[in-house]
Amino acid sequence: MAGPELKEPAPSIPELIAGFIQQYPDDEETFLFRNWFAQRYGQNLAAVIFFGSCLSEKSRSATSFKDFIVVVDKYRKTGNNPVKWLSHWILPPDLFHLSLQKGGSGHECKYYLISTRQLMDAAGPGAKDLYLLGRLSKRIAVIYHRDRESLELIAQAQARAMRGAAEISLALLDVFDLEKFIKAVMRLSYLAETRLEDERKVDSLYAAHELFYRSIYGRILNDIVSQGMVRPEGESRALLLRAVGAKIPWSRREVDEFLVTSRKRFKARWPKMIITVDNWLDQLLAKLDRTYGIKIEIPAWERPVILITGWRHYFRLKKQGKIHEHHTRE
Repeated sequence: MAGPELKEPAPSIPELIAGFIQQYPDDEETFLFRNWFAQRYGQNLAAVIFFGSCLSEKSRSATSFKDFIVVVDKYRKTGNNPVKWLSHWILPPDLFHLSLQKGGSGHECKYYLISTRQLMDAAGPGAKDLYLLGRLSKRIAVIYHRDRESLELIAQAQARAMRGAAEISLALLDVFDLEKFIKAVMRLSYLAETRLEDERKVDSLYAAHELFYRSIYGRILNDIVSQGMVRPEGESRALLLRAVGAKIPWSRREVDEFLVTSRKRFKARWPKMIITVDNWLDQLLAKLDRTYGIKIEIPAWERPVILITGWRHYFRLKKQGKIHEHHTRE
């Protein structure tokens, strides 16, 4: 007599993520950058994360270029200059611009450098800002992992970031459904930073990876409901929810303060970016051109003192609505 069928346990959220992060457009350019990172960082390289609009044809534009996060075991193994590798501990991750030539064509990307230890800290409940937590709360892929443990580490980091971002977002919502919940989480990065992109970016990224977002954040939201942080609202056929203020981990005031801290830390990274990104000003001007079709010419005399003179451009563009520094309360 056959016994009862045993159901396979549902995969955990990190296991679900591990399946998604191994899917990405592996074109010739991605192959080129992956090989460069592997040669540059050797056995110290744990993983390379691919993120941003280039992960999908639905979200990329003709002028987009790829974004990566390079995860290493030890900063001290990234170079022989102790000043440089010790500086990586200050306001991580550090941003770099990479330009490669192959077959007569140029290929550009930007990449962040971070250690495995700081990656887990930045994605966890003790994160000091939303700089990495916000990026890891969106769709990512892993184009290189040294071993199975490295892949699992990235999946764990993203699971922590997504859960953390979800709990923060509850304080910013009133009545919501799954899609509104997901987009509130995705918007955190834009609330926490000064950016050129507008809020259409959230809709674009959501549409490009809807299955991923609904699969993972659907599981997270079910868990949040089961813990009593959220309750059903009204009698509509559509599932509407409302956060239970007394049970959610973050108050609105705490979230507002965390966003202010994140914006301050974001701006504090600017001087360091000037050092690590060799053509940071040209990159910024190119992004302004790509996003809004605005061309600004900076004369040679002004470039060395642009942090002093450039504020006139900043305030003019902000007044025109081209620079977005969102606030949760108007």
